[in-house]
Amino acid sequence: GRYVPLQKSGNSYKGLCPFHSEKTPSFHVFPHTNTWKCFGCGAGGDIFTFVEKRENLPFPDVLRMLAKEAGVPLREVRPEERDARQRLLDLHQAAASYFQSNLLTGAAGKRARDYLAQRDITQETIERFQLGYALDGWERLLNHLQGKGFSLEEIVKAGLAIARDAGGAYDRFRNRLIIPIRDIQGRVIAFGGRILGEGEPKYLNSPQTSIFDKSQVIFGLDMARRTIRASDQVVLVEGYMDVISAHQRGFKNVVAAMGTSITAGQIRLLSRYSRNFVFALDADAAGARATWRGVMLVQETLAERGALTPTASGFRAERRMFADVSIAIMPEGQDPDDVLRQDPERWRTLIENAVPVVDYIIQQAAARFDLATASGKAQFVSEALPTLSKIGDPIQRRHYIGRVAALARVRETDVEAALGQYERGLRRPSTSRKPPAPTLPPALPPHPALADVDAPPPERVLAGASEEPPLWLDDVSRATPDVSEQRPRRIGPEEHLLGLILLHHERLLPWLDDELAHLELDPFYIEDFTDPLNRALFQSLEDYIFDAPEEPLADYIARQDDAIGEHVHFLWRYAQEFEETKPRYVQEPHLQRDVITSLLRLRLEKAKAALQQLEVALQEAMSPEERRGLDRHLFELLQFRNKLEKSLSRYSQTMHWTHSRRATASISPQGATPLSDA
Repeated sequence: GRYVPLQKSGNSYKGLCPFHSEKTPSFHVFPHTNTWKCFGCGAGGDIFTFVEKRENLPFPDVLRMLAKEAGVPLREVRPEERDARQRLLDLHQAAASYFQSNLLTGAAGKRARDYLAQRDITQETIERFQLGYALDGWERLLNHLQGKGFSLEEIVKAGLAIARDAGGAYDRFRNRLIIPIRDIQGRVIAFGGRILGEGEPKYLNSPQTSIFDKSQVIFGLDMARRTIRASDQVVLVEGYMDVISAHQRGFKNVVAAMGTSITAGQIRLLSRYSRNFVFALDADAAGARATWRGVMLVQETLAERGALTPTASGFRAERRMFADVSIAIMPEGQDPDDVLRQDPERWRTLIENAVPVVDYIIQQAAARFDLATASGKAQFVSEALPTLSKIGDPIQRRHYIGRVAALARVRETDVEAALGQYERGLRRPSTSRKPPAPTLPPALPPHPALADVDAPPPERVLAGASEEPPLWLDDVSRATPDVSEQRPRRIGPEEHLLGLILLHHERLLPWLDDELAHLELDPFYIEDFTDPLNRALFQSLEDYIFDAPEEPLADYIARQDDAIGEHVHFLWRYAQEFEETKPRYVQEPHLQRDVITSLLRLRLEKAKAALQQLEVALQEAMSPEERRGLDRHLFELLQFRNKLEKSLSRYSQTMHWTHSRRATASISPQGATPLSDA
């Protein structure tokens, strides 16, 4: 292939993985399913995830790139939308220039200049970060921008002014040090403001706008990305001043999340440049909580990049997780800026000696239990077992078994025995045991028999299509449709689930994430979908939720790519018709059960497909080393499959979605109409 030299191996092709260093080929391509999988590092997916990872591109850019190569047209953003976006960017740049002028000239900016001098911020750093000052007045910026030709409506829409109930507006930022927030291209898209003197809040940020989504922006990344890629390490801190201080002292791989905790979107953005994360947050309780949330989210988010190598809990100490995560622990009572200003070399040492994530997890677990008691020892060892089971390297595994034993003051053989029992229990095929009685979690109250509930419609092919296998367009074109062409659309499990989520996202998504956490499964994420349009739509829905805009979801989606807009209206009509024809079914808890079982079945189908691919790879393995690696992966995948089957058994008596029945349907402008049962 263009990226990887491949050799035919049975029904698949294999070669050296482009995503990690290896000598024995473990990268497999399966032409019959149009998928790929590396059994060395765990990466996998389809052509889109491959190009996304290989080219470090977001999904929409991958679509455009592959659509161009395939000669498939994609509709672009309308010119008026592009012009409105550029207008907002111009407005923010004008505001940034005004703020910086206030800081650098005149008596009004002296207080801000004195503050920066106390923080040891140099003139060069001020200019590099475009730092500024918002004057202590109600309409100073507003009047300046209106004088530059921007309307009151534009300034309010940009979040730089707040509308008054009685008419007019006033400046959002007043008497604050201004820190411009820039996108990856270095364009100003928002501002952060630190108050000078007394008052609350200490920091004030721009609100969400059409050009600023705080869940997808990393402060300082525009200046740090080249160093991050060159050093293959990203250091995450908590505050703007931490980043500014680090860059001034030559540590240019330091960035900060926007907000109190990092988001999945920010992790995905950073992972384009490095998968070596060092968390260097404050030593206080809030900093520790932020660190823990960030570590957990890195594991969840980057495990999903492998798509077929999910983990239910714990961490790997190897590349299977697709990330190496370490924790730099700040001295008591100090934040990164304090350390950097007092002793830059100490900062360097703290980063170099960052604690590997497995050590951090074990330390945190040990601190939660009284290891002087028998019950505390047992609880600690039990909590460490999922982490230990994910360590594939035998030397590392032996090391951490010894560490857990030493902390608990028990024999290593006792920990080994407990670990062996834990792993045997997970590996034992679920079909060899009597299935547990379905037990509904606390969020689901008792329910009536299924006979009293209308089931959802079976799988349907829309637009007059015949009863055929699922519509898979060849290679690239199957995911880059020209929406101007009429083509059959399928309501399958993915579409059914996504349609219900669209209609009820406000009440279903929080419940679903809580339910998955209760089952110790990864949260609902984009890798749960395989169809590119479903993936793109889910990403738009996730963006909408992160934005928390005031506009309705339908209006927000309408501003997206035309293909996504077409798809959302199609699914919306399906879900509305389904709700109208099945009013009892969509009441809770029936709707909740359908959503969770639909998702679990999707994941189970993926796991089974991965096991089939793994069987092929095992048959074609040429060396003992390759077989050992595949055996380890088989164990992990069996763990995950068994966990899914166990979770699904909790709802087995209330399974609503079935693949055993099919129907055909046509769709009219009014909705999807069943034609006949198969």
